[in-house]
Amino acid sequence: MKLEFEKNMKMASDLLSYCHLQGAAEYHLDIKSTGDSTVFTVKSSPVNISEEGMEKLQKYLSAPRQREMEQDFWELMGNSEEYCEMTLIGMMSDEAEAVLSGDVLTIMVERYD
Repeated sequence: MKLEFEKNMKMASDLLSYCHLQGAAEYHLDIKSTGDSTVFTVKSSPVNISEEGMEKLQKYLSAPRQREMEQDFWELMGNSEEYCEMTLIGMMSDEAEAVLSGDVLTIMVERYD
């Protein structure tokens, strides 16, 4: 249980760091654990991300979950470039979505237990 909490906190930290690297000065993070899943929703603004950047973000977040490698992945988080971290988040998640509305970036990530 403690290990899952630590993974979740690392993911939350890396999501906020990614938003910061996109120029955000305001952040809102919700984490909801239901027993069946944990959902992270981050809204940040203002962000400066191109259409190509959004496409890359979506691609990296959609990496298939790899539970058998999760122990190694979460220890790597925070040690590499921004898109690599988003790939790691994708590999530790079951569902993910990023939406840009004006200068507000919303990222939703869900992990099933």
